[in-house]
Amino acid sequence: MTSRYRPPNSFGRRRRRVWWWLALLLLILIGGAVLVNSRGVVVRQETAFFDTARIATQEVEQIAAGFRRLVSTELRTINRDDFDVLMDRLSAEMADQAEMFQSVEAPESAFAAREMLDLAFASWAAGLVDFRVAVTAVTDDPTGSVPVDQLGGAIARIRVGDLVYARFLARATGMLEELAIVNEIPAVSFIVDQRPLLNGERLARTIRSSTDMGVRRDVTILQVVFEPLPAGGLGEDGEILFPATERLQFSTVIGNRGNVDQKGLIVNASIRSEAGESLTTVDSHGLDLAPGEVGSVLFGTELVEPGAEYLLTFKLTVVEDDLNPEDNVWESLIRINPPG
Repeated sequence: MTSRYRPPNSFGRRRRRVWWWLALLLLILIGGAVLVNSRGVVVRQETAFFDTARIATQEVEQIAAGFRRLVSTELRTINRDDFDVLMDRLSAEMADQAEMFQSVEAPESAFAAREMLDLAFASWAAGLVDFRVAVTAVTDDPTGSVPVDQLGGAIARIRVGDLVYARFLARATGMLEELAIVNEIPAVSFIVDQRPLLNGERLARTIRSSTDMGVRRDVTILQVVFEPLPAGGLGEDGEILFPATERLQFSTVIGNRGNVDQKGLIVNASIRSEAGESLTTVDSHGLDLAPGEVGSVLFGTELVEPGAEYLLTFKLTVVEDDLNPEDNVWESLIRINPPG
């Protein structure tokens, strides 16, 4: 039996090679599609992050503008209360922005930019708090060097925030250009071409030259204490009710809320009957109080009649330029309950 020669099946081999190349091409196309889709997700994440950053930094720029106005002009004329209110607001708004931005998510490609912005926000928030404390210390201790050093430190911390933010803005701008996205993230700086602000001593002189910031006088009657204690509640005319007694002793608690010593403070106490007759008028001894100090003035025991009503008035020495003279007077009707 004669065997037949069969040529190699070249057609089959060609067909297998075609399928192999088609499979390879399909894998390449699928891989490319996955990469394109993945990059699209990242682009959307980057866009969302920088949109959030733009909104946050626009708010911060308003805070920075308020701080720049304070330092350039308002600090020369502002009084202590207005300064405290303004710094409370600026510090609270900056702290809110810093806290809110901590919860913002960023893709890995924008993580470094997010870290910079976090650091800038934190530096500004801490610097504003330090600045308020330092300015207060400078005004309360006009000749001290420690407050000046504190002021220089606060300025440096705010400046760190400015410098870190400038790095963030450069990185963000470059990434947005690569994405071909228009996103007007603002330039933010708390300190702009203000040479006195770069030197704690020079700024301290500006603060100390402001009479409203440098001197604050405020004494007040904080509390009146009775023995025996009031019975509780008020009468029909708002009078303080006391248990039946024939003797009443009282004292006043005085506070110095200013930033200068107050010497020889006197409290005048008077008691008038229901008919308006003056029963007692007495001046306390002089009381010396340092800034922030509290003192007590004790008066003698007064004879009272159960069932009677009295007008009790305390008047504290009104010092020159007292910020709140209305709280130097305490006045109230009191009634002693009858026996039983």
